[in-house]
Amino acid sequence: MSNGKASAANPIEPVVGVTSALTTKSALAAVAPAPHYDGTDDWTIPPAVLRHQYFVEVTTSLAAALEELNTRMIAKKDHRLIAKKRQRPFGGITVPAGFIGVWDRNGRPVIATRNGNYWNFSFRHTWKGTYELTTPIDCLGLTTVMVGQSEAAVVLDPSNRVFIVRNSGFAAFGAQGRFRVVAIVDTLNLGDKHAHYEDKDRKSGRILGWKRDVTITIKSDAGPTQVTLATFFLVPANNTLILQRGNELMVLKAGQHVITNPNTSFRGFLTLGERQTTFKTQPAYPLSNPAQSAVNSVVSRLSYQQFMRAKSIGGDVPDHHLETWLESFKTECLRDLREQAVTYGIIVHSFDVLDRELEGALGRDLELQSEQVLRNQMQATQIGLQNHIMTETQRGKLATAQVEAEQRKTVADADYYVATKKSDAQYYEVLKQAEAEAESSALRTTQEAKNILALAEAKANEVQLLSKAYGEVPEGHAQRMQLSQFEVEKRKVLPKSTIYFEGGSGASQAGVVNGFETGAGWALAQSTIGQSSAATRK
Repeated sequence: MSNGKASAANPIEPVVGVTSALTTKSALAAVAPAPHYDGTDDWTIPPAVLRHQYFVEVTTSLAAALEELNTRMIAKKDHRLIAKKRQRPFGGITVPAGFIGVWDRNGRPVIATRNGNYWNFSFRHTWKGTYELTTPIDCLGLTTVMVGQSEAAVVLDPSNRVFIVRNSGFAAFGAQGRFRVVAIVDTLNLGDKHAHYEDKDRKSGRILGWKRDVTITIKSDAGPTQVTLATFFLVPANNTLILQRGNELMVLKAGQHVITNPNTSFRGFLTLGERQTTFKTQPAYPLSNPAQSAVNSVVSRLSYQQFMRAKSIGGDVPDHHLETWLESFKTECLRDLREQAVTYGIIVHSFDVLDRELEGALGRDLELQSEQVLRNQMQATQIGLQNHIMTETQRGKLATAQVEAEQRKTVADADYYVATKKSDAQYYEVLKQAEAEAESSALRTTQEAKNILALAEAKANEVQLLSKAYGEVPEGHAQRMQLSQFEVEKRKVLPKSTIYFEGGSGASQAGVVNGFETGAGWALAQSTIGQSSAATRK
């Protein structure tokens, strides 16, 4: 089913599931279970080409095919293809191994199939060149080609009939018209530019298959024209290829396919995995596609207001006692599509809506509203995420504060324990120091008491010695010493300028003598008492 352009009135892009076994028939069209048709998957050389007198299919090697072609041309009294020239040891023209040498003899080819040196003694032979046997050769009516297992050669015979050569080759000569190798195709790799995707417009989605056309350019009254000679297909596993010839549809399974019949046209690839095809509704009436006509008619019947109230593909805003718009649309479209498809031998199993688009100003307004809703949702999500991050951050800070508080408490407990131990140590130290000071004080007191007793005893001894000394002094001596002391003191009081004189010589001399005696006795007494006191202290 072909794709169309959506409109504001028909904004539905449905998907229709169809079966792959197209077996029913009707008066309008018939579906065949892929029998063999002429010009479809003809990988062998046609018998009409094999009957050509100068066409030799390669069975062993291309050199052997050239030998066989030379034998046929000699048998038909035609000119010799392989030259009679002998190989020379040096000089002349060299033909390498794997090549053939070609001379032009009156517009016809004369070749040398063996490598070596060749001398040309004929004036009618003109050297054309050497050609590699593994590449197609098209020279002076001589045509050769060799293809591998995955390759296919598209060839035109002298009657312009197209045939395909795969995993083989041939050598041919066309005296009247020639065989022409148009192209060599790798059937396992048709190229990315020939891929067909699910979304044809955007070329995206899964690849349904590959299709490559082989064309030639012909001259016509309208100028150069491209003509398709053959079409190659590569169908992946679990996919099918649908062709049409007249009113018949052909389903070809996965693999490599080729068509050379111009009456056979390509309709499309179909995946067996989902068995569905997509198309958009179109506003124009009548539509060439009956399926699109059925969908458009359903869209026009249903309430547009209910469609606008549908919020998403997954569900609608429910109406009381009424079926949702989307379910009504699916049901009616499936019924109408089944009626349309049965005439083509197609069974529609399911119908679904993939997308709802509105074009024009209304579509742009709805798109802006959708973007705004999405933006609000994103902002709400971001705000929620930020709040979550902030909450987690605060929780982390609280946990950190709790850990720090526990650490501080542990440090305080440790400090308290250390301080307690330190206080106990200081207490014991003070106690010991007090005990030591008390003991020291007791010892010091005891020593001082002993010293006082010793001093008192010494004083007593001193008094006794003085008393004894005083007792031993002669009578009258003490009075004289006292008087002498008074005399000395008296003289100390008088000024230094005092002049002393005596009243009589006898009395003066006696007084002086007595004074000296008195002073000497007093000094002797004091010296004796001092020595006695020192001896007592010791």
